[in-house]
Amino acid sequence: MRKHLITYMVLLLLASAIMPSCKPEEEYPIEPTVTFKEFTFADTVLLGNTVKRGTLTFSFTDGNGDIGFDTVSPRKNTIFMTKHKMQDNVMTQMDLLVDLNYFVERIYKDDKKHAISGDIKIEELNEYAMSFGDTIMYKFYIVDRAGNHSNTDSTGLIIVN
Repeated sequence: MRKHLITYMVLLLLASAIMPSCKPEEEYPIEPTVTFKEFTFADTVLLGNTVKRGTLTFSFTDGNGDIGFDTVSPRKNTIFMTKHKMQDNVMTQMDLLVDLNYFVERIYKDDKKHAISGDIKIEELNEYAMSFGDTIMYKFYIVDRAGNHSNTDSTGLIIVN
């Protein structure tokens, strides 16, 4: 009787250890989504000038996991951003010499459909307040391999002092 009780307890313990690993995979829509998390500054010196080095962090989800591109094909960007400045109390998009578009390497190498989520950080967003005023904002979205565009989110107003 005691032997059966011990066997039963061991089986119950094994079943309870295995059960949590059987939880269903997260499900998201096949269109990616982005959500602003934070924007931080750190002072740095660039070419002898003190500048604010910005870092944008946002979260993303994608229901079929087709974010990013392989590195052997012609490079296609995944992240698209625009920069805006406060001008006469209205946020207006800035004309930049270089587009704020970024390549993301393919997250999954196989062709299986995986729901994914995570955070993306974009660093080296250097700010020179004297050239455009002291209030800016970034808007951003991502595009997956199927061409689905995410929602567009923004940092909100950022004061550059």
